[in-house]
Amino acid sequence: MRIVVAPDSFGGTLSAREAAEAIAAGWRRGVPGADVAIVPLADGGTGFAEVLHTALGGTVHELTVTGPLGDPVTGSWLQVGDTAYLECASACGLHHVPREDRVPGVARTATTHGVGELLAAARDAGVTTAVVGLGGSATTDGGAGLLAALGAVPVDDDGLPLPPGGAALSVSTAPPSWAG
Repeated sequence: MRIVVAPDSFGGTLSAREAAEAIAAGWRRGVPGADVAIVPLADGGTGFAEVLHTALGGTVHELTVTGPLGDPVTGSWLQVGDTAYLECASACGLHHVPREDRVPGVARTATTHGVGELLAAARDAGVTTAVVGLGGSATTDGGAGLLAALGAVPVDDDGLPLPPGGAALSVSTAPPSWAG
């Protein structure tokens, strides 16, 4: 019998690899001699870069970036040749937000700035293509923080810079302007 174990991560408890190994161990106990293949998956959220690293190789880069609430967090991206695979969740994922802060008022101020910092680091490393896994985000800013990290300035209808977060976007009908 051939069994393929292909789970995603288990929401803050097990990585996709850890879940796959646990499930495979159960199959091996239950069906001794079965050919059990482990194929961890990711939907673009937590574990995205790890799963791709397992499948594609390459180099994982970790750096301190701005988390969804403005605190420093460790974000990661994977470089395979001239392509960068950015894990949005590593920079602004829900796991960076304490349970007591998972409320609408906090969500309205969350930022994707750290994802832009990951993208800038990848650009500075010389990659020419970037793939962004967008799952697991705790943010509501529609990527405005990412653009700000790259030099864009989201402004209100009077041309004044908007504060971080999705709530600020609701007061503007103007497209982001580019700084400098």
